[in-house]
Amino acid sequence: MSMVHDDLHASQFPACPGGTIYIIRAGDTLFAIAARFGTTVNAIIAANPGINPNNLMIGQAICIPVPGPVPCPGFFYTIQPGDTYYLIALRYGTTVNALIAANPGVDPNRLQVGQRICVPVAQPPTVTPRECTVTLSPSGSVVAPQAGGSLWLRVDQFGSAQLLVAAANLPEPAIGQESYRAVVSWPGGNVNIPLVPATALPGVWIGNVALTLPEAAFTQGTIAVYPGPVLSAFIGNCR
Repeated sequence: MSMVHDDLHASQFPACPGGTIYIIRAGDTLFAIAARFGTTVNAIIAANPGINPNNLMIGQAICIPVPGPVPCPGFFYTIQPGDTYYLIALRYGTTVNALIAANPGVDPNRLQVGQRICVPVAQPPTVTPRECTVTLSPSGSVVAPQAGGSLWLRVDQFGSAQLLVAAANLPEPAIGQESYRAVVSWPGGNVNIPLVPATALPGVWIGNVALTLPEAAFTQGTIAVYPGPVLSAFIGNCR
């Protein structure tokens, strides 16, 4: 990336009918610019004869052959590995159609890692990433006094969490009795995690779920295994 002076004159701007003049900044690549404006690298090269895509200059003016991007009514999100519009919409409480409308020119079936898209909702507070384990202790139940277990928790900065629950020394549910389930609760919400018997491990029950949790779940949340509860723990103790 070469440096140029910042004092650009009108004569230095390329002709760009119907498009948008863009000034190269540090770290820019044609791929990143194309993703930002919903166009392609080849279209930008065609609109800028003589441009060297491998030697963009800071302060250089180029023509983007599409109208300028519509202001984002929410916040910009950077695509991560595994992202889809459906998962992003679920994470931030919006819809796939709303994402499509806020990102004209972006192909939802060809999202690229590092690509920035507009999420048309207020930006949620960042959650502290963590990975920890908390021990599940007997809850005074005479049904399974020797029971024990663990909750493994992994959460990223967006609040996307993976929870794995394992409980041991649980008796087989009686006929007509509900199967075991783990309930994660926090002020204002809860989630049920069905537990299933582990293959070839009598008395061991496991369950997992991936979901978005609020910060309150990590500071004030609890987990309990029902019926009973036979096991419980305070999620704030997760270390």
